[in-house]
Amino acid sequence: MRISIFVYGTWGDIRPHVVLGQALKATGHEVQVIASPGYEAWVRERGLDYAPLSADVNTFSKENAHIMDQGVFQQLRTASKVLNPIMVQMGLEVLEATRDSDVLMTVEFGMALLFDILRVNNLQAITLNPAPLNPTSAFPSAMPPAPSWFPFQGGYNRFSYWFVERMGWMVLAGPRNQIAKQLGLPKSTFKDFRAFLAKTPALTTVSKHVVECPADWPEHYQITGYLFDDDPAWTPPQDLVDFLAAGDKPVYIGFGSMPDSQPETTTGTLIEAVQQTGKRAVILTGWAGFGTRNAPDNIYFLKYAPHSWLFPQMALVVHHGGAGTTASGFRAGVATVIVPHNGDQPYWGRRVVEMGVGAGPIPRKKLTVDKLATAINQATSSPSIQQKASQLGALISAEDGLAESIRVTTRFLDQMKQPS
Repeated sequence: MRISIFVYGTWGDIRPHVVLGQALKATGHEVQVIASPGYEAWVRERGLDYAPLSADVNTFSKENAHIMDQGVFQQLRTASKVLNPIMVQMGLEVLEATRDSDVLMTVEFGMALLFDILRVNNLQAITLNPAPLNPTSAFPSAMPPAPSWFPFQGGYNRFSYWFVERMGWMVLAGPRNQIAKQLGLPKSTFKDFRAFLAKTPALTTVSKHVVECPADWPEHYQITGYLFDDDPAWTPPQDLVDFLAAGDKPVYIGFGSMPDSQPETTTGTLIEAVQQTGKRAVILTGWAGFGTRNAPDNIYFLKYAPHSWLFPQMALVVHHGGAGTTASGFRAGVATVIVPHNGDQPYWGRRVVEMGVGAGPIPRKKLTVDKLATAINQATSSPSIQQKASQLGALISAEDGLAESIRVTTRFLDQMKQPS
């Protein structure tokens, strides 16, 4: 079949999707990736077809770092205003790129944008969820859980998924309706979208040891395991090798593709927290641009290293809670501290505590020297946390999420070929 994989995010989003696309191509399918222009060479080097989006997510994030300083609802308003024309253009480009496709694979949020395009191009759909987004009574979505005294836990949990779906639908209402207007279609309804999600096959690409498959999920919702891209050809710079060999295992701190409107101030906070603990650290410069020319000897500022190489050599990983970074930290078998910025990151911060593999999350807006130093000391000094993190790492390392994802996807694709 001809499969299009739509990725509108950053490196952490595109890597697992391309790994999946390569494996699908190996089974005989035609696969193209629809993504920002900065990823074209990398995607083509992986042997996949590529269709470009005009918008560069990297540029947008860096130019709008101030959004991270706003409250949730103000963020939604600002992002909606800035993103609407970008999303309309993106949707129309996906429309053209998928004219000859049979199947579209993307995250649930992407489906909310492309809902009408799926119907115009007569596309089958498979949702790829990096976190549990399909409704269940077993546990809540990215929303905070109900208090323990609340008598209707299952009902609240299901409501939390409805709420997240509703918010995603509302955020994309403007661009989706503009696309529908250009296509001569009436506005789609949230009721229709929910009905679509309820019957659409979905892969939750998370380890079963991190999220257990709920008993109330239908057969077309599956937890398949993590999709890792390990970059085996990468060679570490000698100064990094020397730093790691010069003392005790350091703490990793990095917020990946999360922008920061005051990178110098945040850099100072990170350095002071590390100094307060008396430990060594590797700090990722990231999109925020952390770093200083006068770094202490116990701190190494890193531009890039594959998680699979770096994390097992750390005493602790402190990060933003992106799904891919969280997965890599879990697999490495080291303790975790999450500093959630947005999206599903608070969910992963909560999950770390529930599994006992790290200290409690520190929301980005509440990050201070003392809070970070306390979390680092707690996570690195607790034998229980260290043991549980190591055990989880061994379980995840023994899994083959890619093979399971291909097995499940192949079953879905075979079902789509059958006449209805």
